[in-house]
Amino acid sequence: MRDPVSGREYPEALIKTAAEINGISYDALIEELKRGRVVLLEDGKILKRGYTTGTCATAASKAAALLFAGKEAKKVEVTTAAGIKVEMAVENADAEESIACVRVDSGDYKGDTFSGLLICARARQFPVFAIRAGKGIGIIKKAGLGKVGAPDIYPHILRDIETNVKEVITGGVEIEIFVPEGEAIAKDTVLPMLGIEGGIPIFGATGFIEPYTEDGYKHVIDFVVRDIREIIGVSTGEKSKRIAVEKLNFPIDNIVVAGNYVCYAIEKSRAKKKVIFAMPAKICDMLEIDAHDHFDLEFSTVAELVERLKVADYERLKSFFQTLAAELARKTGADVYVFDNSSDTLGAFISDDD
Repeated sequence: MRDPVSGREYPEALIKTAAEINGISYDALIEELKRGRVVLLEDGKILKRGYTTGTCATAASKAAALLFAGKEAKKVEVTTAAGIKVEMAVENADAEESIACVRVDSGDYKGDTFSGLLICARARQFPVFAIRAGKGIGIIKKAGLGKVGAPDIYPHILRDIETNVKEVITGGVEIEIFVPEGEAIAKDTVLPMLGIEGGIPIFGATGFIEPYTEDGYKHVIDFVVRDIREIIGVSTGEKSKRIAVEKLNFPIDNIVVAGNYVCYAIEKSRAKKKVIFAMPAKICDMLEIDAHDHFDLEFSTVAELVERLKVADYERLKSFFQTLAAELARKTGADVYVFDNSSDTLGAFISDDD
């Protein structure tokens, strides 16, 4: 069967082996796979996915809307960004104030800073439908991350919240999203350095947190690259994957999101053709390049550097990332594309045999 989140195809033999090894029924495992709740490793080990802050905010919003409508909200079913329905428990529900909270469950991913946080929502009467960011939601303070001064809630999550809330209420209502401990937690993360201040982002490309620990991630990559034989794309994240599909028409089923393990994925792949898709900061990290050593400018992040130089010296910017693309291609033997947040290609190295 096909994993509804990643799109990977699980062989029947692997599913049967995993059920036997983990002491659960075949049918129960199939149901968990269909819900997107678990992933299988090549050795039959089962890892549990978690739910992103975006999914938790959507669930809290729908629960608050239910309370506002005078209904019970102990559990709530929402549709995630990946189109999969999930049921989530509601905590700290206040029917009188129409407030509901959902706790972040990070599954088997142990490195999630936001694990255990309560994501809350309040519903109140309003002339039209509206969503407002409250306490504990990060505000964008630097260019390159979105609209400066706006709350860091991903646009597709705003749409998900609206869709799910309108399943309960059709009239005017304002949904306020807030994270009681968001500001305190954010101070101990890289968010302020990146330009997100005052809280955490409400985000998540699929609605699920992948359960890949550092120990398990390479095993996952071994599994997902194994059966891609003709051409493989390896992306540093969901954004570069999306751009590759939309801009280059690259087949989505042939792209592996490898995060910090791009070079490992390329090394392990036996595909005839290999392509890397990266964002500016990621390619700098992979090549251990400090952009401050190459530009006599004041900037906090590579994303900020890109936005500034696109206006001030675009040719110099493209020359820099073209050089990095060529260096990564030389190091890995793969073609390389570097995209920015606007989906523009800053650098590309394509071998002569294409």
